[in-house]
Amino acid sequence: MVKKAMAGLILAAAAMGVAGTASATTTTGSDVFVVQGSCGDKPKNPVTTGGEAAWTITCGGGKIRVQGWVKDTKADGKAAEVYGSWGDGANFGTVHAAPAGTRVDFNKQHAGTSVYLYLRVV
Repeated sequence: MVKKAMAGLILAAAAMGVAGTASATTTTGSDVFVVQGSCGDKPKNPVTTGGEAAWTITCGGGKIRVQGWVKDTKADGKAAEVYGSWGDGANFGTVHAAPAGTRVDFNKQHAGTSVYLYLRVV
């Protein structure tokens, strides 16, 4: 299961409060791209072979909201997915887009100030 989760580009976005700076890191020799962001940062738009996504993170009233989409961009029999967890460990769920050309919107909120999201092709 770990290998499956790591196959393709993995993107993590963390909202750590109202103020902060965005940063991105890549690991040489791997396909891991990590982005950390805060509420109100610029929208995230990860892209990998076979999939892309975009989302914005906002906070208010003790809740964090993620609005965005995921799209399958390659006719390869695979699907693009955005998945993750909320800062308290609760499951964000999985937003699944397939076949090629399919775009699925999502709009989720949860109590707290952080979320960890990933884009993968499975």
